[in-house]
Amino acid sequence: MKRSDFFIRLTTGVLFLAVACYIGVYLYRAFVNAYETTEAIRYSIEETLPAQGFIVRTESVITDGGAAFLPIVSEGEKVSSGQVIAVEYLSRDALEIASEIRSLRIKIAQMESARDNTDAAGFNAILELSAAVSNHDLRRLDELAFSIETSIFSVETDTTIMRERLEDLEGRNVGTRNITSNASGTFSHIVDGFEHINPDMLINISPDELAELFNTSSGIYGGGKLITEFKWYYAAVMNHEDAFQLSAGQIKTVQFYGAYNVEIDMLVENTGRREDGKSVVLFSSDRGVHDIAPMRSLRADIVLDVISGIRIPKEAIHLDDEGNTFIYLQTSGYAERVDVEILNPPGEIGDSYLVRDGAETGSPLRVDSIIIVKANNLYHGKVVT
Repeated sequence: MKRSDFFIRLTTGVLFLAVACYIGVYLYRAFVNAYETTEAIRYSIEETLPAQGFIVRTESVITDGGAAFLPIVSEGEKVSSGQVIAVEYLSRDALEIASEIRSLRIKIAQMESARDNTDAAGFNAILELSAAVSNHDLRRLDELAFSIETSIFSVETDTTIMRERLEDLEGRNVGTRNITSNASGTFSHIVDGFEHINPDMLINISPDELAELFNTSSGIYGGGKLITEFKWYYAAVMNHEDAFQLSAGQIKTVQFYGAYNVEIDMLVENTGRREDGKSVVLFSSDRGVHDIAPMRSLRADIVLDVISGIRIPKEAIHLDDEGNTFIYLQTSGYAERVDVEILNPPGEIGDSYLVRDGAETGSPLRVDSIIIVKANNLYHGKVVT
């Protein structure tokens, strides 16, 4: 029993010493050797306003007459007046002939591009056959002869047959009509029935009137459309309080997202009538019409302002008796007090503050400066490492 009691007391003592050592090390690190720094980094915050609206352009539908319509220009391609932009097939037979012509042209092109490899294989087979004859090795003559026939003569025969068929079809290719552009502009395959809406209809428009415009389709659909003006518009429905912060003539960055994910600078044209706490703000741009050609209804964020500064951990911010905020920088092995100005908004960002860059205030605070986050008994001029 005595031995057992002694063992228990010994174990308890060891555990007590271990805990005491742990607490001692923690307190030493916390109060005696606490020193932490971080690099100053630039941080930017965008103040944005949400919007939902419609893209409007000067555009016209290219009618197809109810026949098969095949564009021969790409989506968003610039075209000139009089340029052939599509072929219209006036009958099913004409369309079937055109489809087969297209298929044959692709196959012939593929076979011609692979001809080099085929010729190399045939040449190797001929060399092998010549060597076999010279060595009087008759065992592989049939195999080598067949290889030459399949690698050379069959390819040429197939290509010849295809070319003859293509010439025959091209001679019979009737019942087609070329569609030409009646003006220069940008071509798009997408027709949604709202091409009749033009920018003049958007002046001083209300949100309900805008919605009504895009609730009524023209019912006119065709094989494509032609956008004849580079300038295009975004009619954005916004909260009136947000719209009130914008004025005609300003250039604002519009961040589209969804089907059209891009950021573009646009001119504020005007703000429409207020209705149920909302207004329509009309933006315009003369850039990127080829990218926006198939788009209509889009959401966006309007960038009202961008605030940039130096991000400082809250622990590094100090306040003196006069209410001045300051930090300490590690400069040449010394602690240097630097007054800072907290930007408001945004001010607080999680566990940090955003302060004005020293390049603006004349202080030593710059990107990559060493900020002292924590230290014991810190003061200006203290030796730090």
